[in-house]
Amino acid sequence: MDDKHRIAIVTNINSSNPATGYIGTIKDLDVGAYDVSKARQSTVTPFLVLDGDDVYVIPNQRGDLLTKYRRKNGLLEEAGNMSLPAGSTSISLVIENDSRAFVTLRATGKIAVFNPSTMVITGYIDLTAHAIGDASPDPTSMVLRDGKLFVSCHQTSDGFSSTHPAQVLIIDLENNNSVTSATDNRTSFAGATDDMHSMFFDEKGDLYVFCVASYGFVPGQKCGFLRIKKGESDFDPDYFFNVSDYAVSNIPGNRIDYFQHVLYSGNGTLFGAGNIYALASNPPDYVNDRTVGSFKVDLYNKSITKLDLPFCNGYSASLTRYKDQILWGLSTETGVGIYTYDLNTGTASDGPVVTTQGDPSVIEVFE
Repeated sequence: MDDKHRIAIVTNINSSNPATGYIGTIKDLDVGAYDVSKARQSTVTPFLVLDGDDVYVIPNQRGDLLTKYRRKNGLLEEAGNMSLPAGSTSISLVIENDSRAFVTLRATGKIAVFNPSTMVITGYIDLTAHAIGDASPDPTSMVLRDGKLFVSCHQTSDGFSSTHPAQVLIIDLENNNSVTSATDNRTSFAGATDDMHSMFFDEKGDLYVFCVASYGFVPGQKCGFLRIKKGESDFDPDYFFNVSDYAVSNIPGNRIDYFQHVLYSGNGTLFGAGNIYALASNPPDYVNDRTVGSFKVDLYNKSITKLDLPFCNGYSASLTRYKDQILWGLSTETGVGIYTYDLNTGTASDGPVVTTQGDPSVIEVFE
């Protein structure tokens, strides 16, 4: 009998001082409730990458220790750790094989190359030559395909805004790490600080990248999706899905400022947690404001549809695919935990199918 837990989760206890994150696992959706009694304590809002039974915890903006756990008997056992350069801000991790993996270090403008088996850094890919305005191009999200590492760059000097075109650097790992730069001035701030999945391939092999356009801090910038077609090294001049100007039905103000988290599901369909500025208080209360809605996005036909799920805060708003369902980690006024959206019927759960202790900021599924 297979008793392995299928779901990994990060929850944040925002009522504690300081706020605390926890990393744990859930066997399946039948458990009904999840608490942190057997979870691993962490800083708030880390990212997770799953590889077999291993769970890599990326500290994001709140630490420099990259930790590896292994799932066993409903627990996460520590299997190694690795110190990153101080203040480097690790965002994304990609595993190529048992001996080589990559993690972006946004603040340093470099990518650390490390051995995931031994958890030892073996070198760096220096991208600082592509910096504009300061010492780092701010590499964030990564995807790997056919020996090439695609890296989205923020090109920000303050961490939240950019006045430069959207940029993706294409690193040819099989050609001495030579770098090709693709830029596009239709939007800015490629990738998202809070989302490792903001860049992805579709079934055609085309690369899509969501650009948050300075999270609305720079007037006139338009957030949205850009595309690099398979085999190309420049953005497609005929494709830009302008999310900022798209009128979405059934939400206050009819506009999404940006997608905080996205998940590509297949066949041009993406699901996203979108921030709705019209729901924010003044000044914003990121714990208690419920400004984030759940949406279905047609990338090919450029449409956005609000799903029948309640609004949540920005410390949750996570999502992943589990079998024929999209799991949504939501902290709402009526429930906190994992909600579901059935891909076959197009229906959402009335409330959380699994309640969680803390706001669920990351949900990932073991393959």
